[in-house]
Amino acid sequence: MKVRHIILSALALALSWTVMAQEESIPANEAMDFLGFPRGAAISGMAGAGSALTSGTAAFSAFDNPAVLPVAVGKIDAGVLYSHTLSNNAGGGVALRLGPGFAVSAAVVDQFHPVQDFGGSYGSFAPNDLMIALGAGISFARHFSLGLSARIVREKLMADYTLTGTAFTAMAQYRTAGLNIAAGIANFGPGVKSESGNISPLPASARLAASYELPLGPGTLGAALDGDYYFAGKFGVSAGIQYGLWDMIYARAGYRYASTGAVLPSHLALGLGVRWEWLSLDIYYLTANAQIGNSFGAGLSIRF
Repeated sequence: MKVRHIILSALALALSWTVMAQEESIPANEAMDFLGFPRGAAISGMAGAGSALTSGTAAFSAFDNPAVLPVAVGKIDAGVLYSHTLSNNAGGGVALRLGPGFAVSAAVVDQFHPVQDFGGSYGSFAPNDLMIALGAGISFARHFSLGLSARIVREKLMADYTLTGTAFTAMAQYRTAGLNIAAGIANFGPGVKSESGNISPLPASARLAASYELPLGPGTLGAALDGDYYFAGKFGVSAGIQYGLWDMIYARAGYRYASTGAVLPSHLALGLGVRWEWLSLDIYYLTANAQIGNSFGAGLSIRF
């Protein structure tokens, strides 16, 4: 009960912090837009849909939906990932069940940019972005769960110029039979202050996610829908499906539609997964977008 009170108090404090910060700052271009990119390989294979699914690994849930932690984790979920989208990304994460209805998670992602936007080399220096995420989730009365995650972010733009920030995600989830519905606020925080004193907001959004899984033939069919309304006045909606044959081979596809300037643009995604007992390998490919097309990624995870 004490742990629940601590998490609920943290949720209230974080929400009041972001409201006050946004009232005191003037809207500007969003900083650290990479916070809005999905990090799990399976989710990425459905174009960002599926953060409410409970059948996959929870190793990176602190980035997308911490409310899924207490219902998706075995005793331990752990994973590593690599992706190449607008940058090269490598990371690892772990989620632990500490008791009935309570789980925690920690993950880190490092991304670096080997070339400038116009294609030239940076030479001996390459911009680097580092994200460290900590998350916790608790469940109530079988059908409800709450989750909170915090991220420390460092964006090294030049050899002598680094920005830092803190972002929070707070989610609630309802589950029954094969249906999961999650809602909350993602990537909110006090914004990023430049050397000139200007404050740029983070890509904070109101997030709604839903998923449904049902047996179909020798496997399970899952459908997911995730939507974000960004406080900067933009939006994005991802729809995806996956089919798991004998709980061993997974085929995935998804499409995201986003308004102009949204941090995660419109694109098509395709994914494949293979699971053998406690080990899973997931790969994905992004296309149909001039900015992030021809991108790929892979994730390896274990679950006990």
